[in-house]
Amino acid sequence: MLSVTFNSNNFSYLNVKTLHNLDIIFWNANGIRNRSADIRNFVEEHSPEIFLIQETKLRPEFNFNIPNYGIYRTDRIPQNNPHALGGGTAVLIKKSIPHYHIPTPKFHFVEATTISLNLINKDPFTITSIYIPPYTDPMLFTTDLETLIQLGPNPIICGDFNAQHQIWDLPINTTRGKELVRFTQAVGIKILAPASPTRFGYNSATILDLALIKDFILPYEITSLPELYSDHNPIKLTFKLKFSTPHDKITSNTDWGKFQNYLRNHVEYKPYRISNEMDIEEAVHNFEKNLQEAHRFATKIVKKSTSTYIHPNIKNLIKTRNKTKKDWQTLRNPSIKTELNRIEKLIKKLEKESRQKDKTEELETLNP
Repeated sequence: MLSVTFNSNNFSYLNVKTLHNLDIIFWNANGIRNRSADIRNFVEEHSPEIFLIQETKLRPEFNFNIPNYGIYRTDRIPQNNPHALGGGTAVLIKKSIPHYHIPTPKFHFVEATTISLNLINKDPFTITSIYIPPYTDPMLFTTDLETLIQLGPNPIICGDFNAQHQIWDLPINTTRGKELVRFTQAVGIKILAPASPTRFGYNSATILDLALIKDFILPYEITSLPELYSDHNPIKLTFKLKFSTPHDKITSNTDWGKFQNYLRNHVEYKPYRISNEMDIEEAVHNFEKNLQEAHRFATKIVKKSTSTYIHPNIKNLIKTRNKTKKDWQTLRNPSIKTELNRIEKLIKKLEKESRQKDKTEELETLNP
């Protein structure tokens, strides 16, 4: 039986896109429950290939999803843990990017979630979302880092290290910072840090959110973004890396009536005289070519919307909140901080009302 399949290899120009940057954003969220609209808005605006979150504060029974992204979580286990209400890490990655999840080993001092990327014609590399709680041993945590860098080649480890050192332009060297520098220099790891603070207290501004890379030598940019709501800013790490992925915003629609008409009007049907294998191969080749040309003629490109609905009032408030956050981080005026907190409370109130409305409409649909 002859079978012809219309796949991405036949029409690669329709559904493959080439990117020149790999964008990774990492952020200590200080909890992500009931904040989906704010996070979805941020992800839609920046569209990172990978979004790493620390201090998710999720439990296994809580769901969290972002459209068009796969999510891998390492929730903190509350059993016999005096700090059970915090912690947790997650990796969000665009579903169009080839990857797989690496099971999390048993750690003693850090929390982490790791994936491996397998881009076309590129060496594989691992990406980890890491959180080092401030109460863990400031010396022994490097034993867990040693385990992490052995999970796969070319590791990239991003997150909140709760470490300070003059190497990333801080005025003091904490014990954890000195041990992190000693370890990275010993094993050939490079520490990447943004030029501006990543964590803001009421009377402090410091850089705690870092990226570690090993054997991953590419041009990069790293920036602290005054967006979202947490005492930490999200950090955008961009590597200059050219790669191709399936297009996550394009699909196709075939009009099979036009397909049939094309074959009727453009293909001359006549019996083949088959006398040898060459004649069979030529007949099959022409048959496949005619079908593929008819499919191309009858197929239209359809752009999919990857955005989700967020109420305009919430979007506008988020925009105002981010501007206010930037002003407060620059001026450190207490009255601006008060206004920032007020706007954030209003965003949460509107998000809650929006979720309740969605649930009510869903119930009405199920019970007309």
